[in-house]
Amino acid sequence: MRFEDLPRDWAQRPITDPDVLEGVVDLIVTGQARDDGATYLLLCHPNRRLLQPVLLPDQPRCVDVAAVRERVLLAVSEAARQGVRDVVIAIARPGRPTATPRDHDLRTAFEGVCRVAGLTLHAVAIAAPDAVAVLPAQRDSAAA
Repeated sequence: MRFEDLPRDWAQRPITDPDVLEGVVDLIVTGQARDDGATYLLLCHPNRRLLQPVLLPDQPRCVDVAAVRERVLLAVSEAARQGVRDVVIAIARPGRPTATPRDHDLRTAFEGVCRVAGLTLHAVAIAAPDAVAVLPAQRDSAAA
């Protein structure tokens, strides 16, 4: 979905609504961030409506998941101190929105830092130059 396809009342809906999630991510994530790589935290109100997007730029073409994890941990910890409890995360990167092993590693890292900070991670999306796709949770993991 592109942002042009968002329903008129998208701002009154939770961004986790499947009819708006990809369009909201497309609206917020810039073309430059998609070209360079970045992580967006979409902080949410308790009703999961968008509160504030936060851009965490990657170093040029950063592939280090641990470095991204540390920046996200700092940001979500501060958000939690301010009373935020709900978040959606977008991975902005070049290429296609098809999930890569790095995307799955990032999702696992995001789940961990959100758990540590006391936030609920509602969704992870990939924002590529031409499309946005939701990254499903990996259900095959036996780790608890």
